Amino acid sequence: MAGKCTIFETFKQIMDSSQEGDARALADELHSGNRDIVQVIQEYFAKSPIVVKSIDEVQEQELQSLGLCREYIAANFIDDWAQEQYMSRSSFQAERYQYMLPKKQGSPPLYNTYVYAALEHGVFRALCPLTGQILETSASFPIFIEEKWAHIVFYHFKGRESFYIGTAGYPSLRSFIYLPRFNLVIVSPLHFALGYARDHVYFAIAELYRKFVLFTELTIDYLSKQSRHLALLYGLQTNLGHFLTNEYSGFHRIVTTGLYRRVKTILIYKNKKIPLEQLFGEFAAADFLSCDSQDQLFETCMYHGLFVIYPCASHLSAEAAFRVQLTAGKYATESQKRIIAGCTADPLIFINLRKHNKSWQEQVDGIIHLAQALKQLYPEVGILLDGLSDCREDAELIKSTLQDEVAVYNGVDISLMDSIYWAGRADAYLCVIGSGLVLLTCIANKPGIVHSEYIHMGQVLPGGYWSGLRNDIFPPVLVPKNEIAVLPEVSQHLPAMYKNYSMDWRSLYYRLIKLLYPPPGRN
Repeated sequence: MAGKCTIFETFKQIMDSSQEGDARALADELHSGNRDIVQVIQEYFAKSPIVVKSIDEVQEQELQSLGLCREYIAANFIDDWAQEQYMSRSSFQAERYQYMLPKKQGSPPLYNTYVYAALEHGVFRALCPLTGQILETSASFPIFIEEKWAHIVFYHFKGRESFYIGTAGYPSLRSFIYLPRFNLVIVSPLHFALGYARDHVYFAIAELYRKFVLFTELTIDYLSKQSRHLALLYGLQTNLGHFLTNEYSGFHRIVTTGLYRRVKTILIYKNKKIPLEQLFGEFAAADFLSCDSQDQLFETCMYHGLFVIYPCASHLSAEAAFRVQLTAGKYATESQKRIIAGCTADPLIFINLRKHNKSWQEQVDGIIHLAQALKQLYPEVGILLDGLSDCREDAELIKSTLQDEVAVYNGVDISLMDSIYWAGRADAYLCVIGSGLVLLTCIANKPGIVHSEYIHMGQVLPGGYWSGLRNDIFPPVLVPKNEIAVLPEVSQHLPAMYKNYSMDWRSLYYRLIKLLYPPPGRN
């Protein structure tokens, strides 16, 4: 194995620096034999480990010993229109974006200025961490590790030392600089502040080199190109909430700024929650390339010579939310549209069911009792039961029990467009803190009550994650910690932030009736 590690080290040096050498022959040697290339890479990095540090953790003496400058490194993490204008040597129209996007917003507050500069000029810019020279590249390598929810685009630069800038995280921010000769990664403090793990960076780098070995010929040809075609990535977010608040919102900003006119190619991964053409007719002239696997994503970029940008944001505007509602009105199924049109429930409560994890253990009996109590105040009350397919049995039991008392609409496992349409019809909601809450808050902007195990509660507290997603929504009302009992004994297999829990239905009921309009007959 030691011999293969040596071969890999030589291969790695050639690919990182684009220096002379027969990388093809080395890749063939790495493929030969019975040992998997992943094992070879793991053993190499066990012998020569990648050090991952926040820029605040790196000592000045360490930087000086490597010839690195803290100021130049830190400049690569700046998210500011003036910095982008400086790096473009004043050719970037910063004033236009300062007017259209006047302040940072979101969780975290971001502009992601590099997205707009790349779309304007067809390159990604960075400062050499040794000399401060402004460098440009269109060499990009998308790495997606779906099981870790990690999507990183590496941008390759040739300065005094070859290095990579990585954009990562749900909002695809400028996250780190990787210096391969030193096996050193220096990370933006914001990357760690958002809770992203250090091992995600390591896994992404190891996967980058696996791709280089797997697609050596294509990668060498790609690096030899004088120019590459700009393309956007779409469909990477596996989580519905992050799709809407990060991926969709980023595309909406491109449309708002008119930069969609620069986009000729869009690379669409299999996780698309809503077809892009349904949301944005503005991209009708672009070529759509589809990918069904993580390797195919990389291979397609190399084969077509693409300079890829993943244009995420971290804040959903009211205009962006309205476009989603219009799309739902157009693409919801006719059968659900008819049911909604005939729905006379007043009020209609949208109730989110959850079964696979982070679930309210008494949800069936609790919702039945809650609906019966609401019926005493609101004779025409109705409930819409929302959830994944594993909630079907619970929904049917609730409906059969209440069928002679309360109008129950079964929305379990209906289409996303149907769920959004129902959210627009609802008067209020009861929802687990999770991705489904985005439909009711950021999209439909309804008042409601939320519940969860203890860790997710922090997301909806003042100043928490939810407060930065859209600045004009009704804040979710939280059932507090002292009214929830996490049940580790019934969810031992689940991580702490996905434990199941117990809750009295009255915790929801008494908060909900404070949000609804006064009951009939009461002054």
